[in-house]
Formats: sequence, structure tokens, C-alpha cells
Amino acid sequence: MSASPGQVQITLLLTLLLRLTAGQPVISLTGPSQRTTPGNSVPFNCTAGPFSSKDFNVTWLKDSDEHPATTQFQMANDTGRYFVTSKAWVPLTRKEVLSRITCQVAHRDLAEPLQMTLNLSQVLQVIPTLKIRMEHIGARVLAQQRVNLTCLVSGFYPSYLQLTWMENRHTIPTVEQPQVMRNPDGTYSLEHTLQAEATLNGSEFSCWVVQDEQPPILTNITLRAQAPNRGKGRIMTPTSHNVEGPRQRSEPGTSIQLTYTSSGLHTRQLNVTWLKNNHKLPTSKTDILSSGDTYNVTSRVLVPLEYEDLLSLVLCQVKHRSSSIFQKPISLNQFLRVPPTVTVSQSSTASGLVAVTCHVQKFYPQNMYLTWLEDCHVLKGTAQPKSKQNEDGSYTSGSLHLVNVSGQRSERLVTCRVQHQEQPPIQASLVLSTAPHPAHQPFGSPGPETSTLTFVAFLLGMKVMLLVSFTVTYICRSWRL
Repeated sequence: MSASPGQVQITLLLTLLLRLTAGQPVISLTGPSQRTTPGNSVPFNCTAGPFSSKDFNVTWLKDSDEHPATTQFQMANDTGRYFVTSKAWVPLTRKEVLSRITCQVAHRDLAEPLQMTLNLSQVLQVIPTLKIRMEHIGARVLAQQRVNLTCLVSGFYPSYLQLTWMENRHTIPTVEQPQVMRNPDGTYSLEHTLQAEATLNGSEFSCWVVQDEQPPILTNITLRAQAPNRGKGRIMTPTSHNVEGPRQRSEPGTSIQLTYTSSGLHTRQLNVTWLKNNHKLPTSKTDILSSGDTYNVTSRVLVPLEYEDLLSLVLCQVKHRSSSIFQKPISLNQFLRVPPTVTVSQSSTASGLVAVTCHVQKFYPQNMYLTWLEDCHVLKGTAQPKSKQNEDGSYTSGSLHLVNVSGQRSERLVTCRVQHQEQPPIQASLVLSTAPHPAHQPFGSPGPETSTLTFVAFLLGMKVMLLVSFTVTYICRSWRL
């Protein structure tokens, strides 16, 4: 595993300090502390010294080609020795994974120029491209046939990412993560194959990928079986029933449309009924059209969504006279998206640490991605918390982050950012200061007012005790007399 840009910079700075104490000219080369996607430019800083004079010559090389410097300045220390600092901005492309940036400093004090090189891959992040390839035997996909769906994730860097399959927006458990393959340009690719069963109703399969701290990306494909051919020179379409809803999730307070379609029916004496939690939905419309010797039926209904519908069912019933010929329950949670409520709280701990807790409450579906930031800088390596399902079908999660405030001279902004589905991130922030912060008190715990009343009661109690003691002592003395 390659070192992060921050680790590399720390190692270089330690080496620089050790050589400076020996009075030898040294060189350091540092880049940005976070990875950047192609299309952006990033700065590199080169510093060298100490030298006996200002006769510097700084050269930047990108691979073997000279690269222009942006700025350069000189400074002297208390002993009259000189240092030079040069900055160069480097534009990044997808092809820079194997490229290097080099800083060379020549001076008459040196037998040969000082030189330091960094790989651009240390500061580069390449987002993958996704595609699903369908593989099956024969020209037609028939019902109950097993079909291979392969998710192709191409051209990404660095190598770590997480892949998840979903069917109709429900996660499909997989045994292990696939192995990545190195491409000639330095990027990585991987393939993961899922065996899916084709049905006449059809299913939507999605491949989700999460890379580092980036928002998740996905691609999807609909797998639907075709009816078999029967008869000589004529396609006899058997009776088929299908219920579909919208492809995108909607939030509570909106409405969605469910559609029932059937073909190959030999009668138009049909009645389509839509029930939500055993109550009839009034906003439905059914059309029956003839197609040769058979009939095609289309029925649509408008279903209002509410927060409580995470556990609701819509039942589509099709009857011929008094006989039921088709019915199917539809879970509304596959069409619902409930955004989370994000809050942060803090409580003091020992040794100058402050525990900041991010509360992510009442969201659906379960998949979400949490990131901590300090002063707008993303913290790497945040462990993703587990979610717990509530009784109403929604999910709740939380994450604890410890902040060291000992020796802190200024306020620090701590932010919890949550990415849910493909919506804009939701975040909550907290300002930490050097002033002592009371520990987080749960609801019902004594506050400042209660503490004040307790103190007053304590003083009054002490006065009463002194008065009683004085009275008892006086009475005892009187009896002795």
C-alpha cells in the first residue's frame, strides 16, 4: 500500500531537520495533502539551503521535460546563510499516474545539484467509469433463464474501492470483493459477475461503487425475459401481467404512479382494483384495448407517499367477474427516500479530548456515507458506522470522533457530512473552543438552575443545623445549673 501525501511530507520534513542540524544544504519537495481529480492544477513547493550566497539556479522537470516555475523567493537566516523557495503549479490529467515532478537546485557550494522527486500518483485520484455487460446463451432471454451480469469498473486510482450489487434497490449480499487489475497507464480496473434470473416482470440491477471519500456512483440495467414463440409462423403471446413503478425514489409528501399491464387476455370483462393497506385508492384509471383476438389492459393509480409508508403495501387485484386472475402486493419502501436528520453533540473527556458524536436519524434506504471534517479539511480513513433499523422501518446510525483540544489557541470547526443516495450532502457543524465545555447531559439531568437551588438549600440546611445545635447546648447547660 502506498503512503499517503501527508505521510510522505512528514518523512521529508524529518529528514530535512536532521540534515539542517548538521549544517549541510538540503532540499525538500512537498505537494498538496489531499488527492485531486484530473482537470485541476496542484501546487508543489521546493525549498533548499542553507547556502553561502544567492547564486541559486532552480529547475523543475515533469518527467524528462522542463516545467516552468510559478514563483520564487529567497531569504536569509540569522547567520547570513541563504535559502531559496520555488513553487510550481502542475495540471493533472488521467495520464499522470505514472508521471513524476522533480525539483533541482544548483549552487557553487555543491559538487552536484540537489534533487528531489515526487510521484504525481500520490496527489491524484481518478474516478472510475462503470458499465454492466449482459452475457447469455441464445438470441432471446427466456423466463427462468440464468444470465451473467458483469460490472466493469475501469480506469480508477488509487486501487481501493467498494462494490455493491442491488436488485430493485435492495442490496444483494456478495461473498467477497473482486481483485483489481493494473492497467498499462497505471490505473486499475476490475470486473465482478453476478448470476441473475430473468423473469417476465423484469428487474432492475444496479452496480454501486464507493471510492475513498468520493460520493457513490452507479450504473444499472433492466433484465426482462421474453415470451417464447409458439405455433407455425405466428407468435402466440400468452397472458402476462406486470406491475411497475417509477425508477427514481421520491420523498414523503409526493405522489408516485403505479402501472399494471397485461396482454393476451381473451375477455374484456375485467376489474382492476388498487388497495393501500386494505383501503381502496380512488385515483385509478383502467383502459382495455383489443388486439386481434385478445385484449390488452393498462391500469394506472396515483399513490400519495407518507413517512409511515415504509411499512405500507399496495395490492393490485385483477378479477374476471367474481374470480381472481391476478394479484400482487407492492412494498412502497422500494419507491421511498427519507433523507436523514443530522445533528452533532459534544461531551468532554479526560486528557484534553472532546468526544463529538454525529447522530444520523430516521433515514431510508440504509446505504449512506459519513465523512468527518475539521476546519473544512476531510479526515481520511473514517470508519463507516453500522445502521440500526427502527420499528417504523427507517434506520438510525451514529459516529464518534475524538478531538484533541489541549494547547488549542483558536476555535476549531468540526463537521459531520452525510451522503445519502444521490442527493446533495447533509451536514451539521460544531465549533470547539478552548473554554471548558460542560459534559453532555442527557434529558432530565440537573442543569445550572437545579445546581443553584441545591446550593441554596444546602446553606439553609446548615443554618438550621447550627440553630438546633445552639438550642440543644443552651438547654443542656440550663439543666446542669
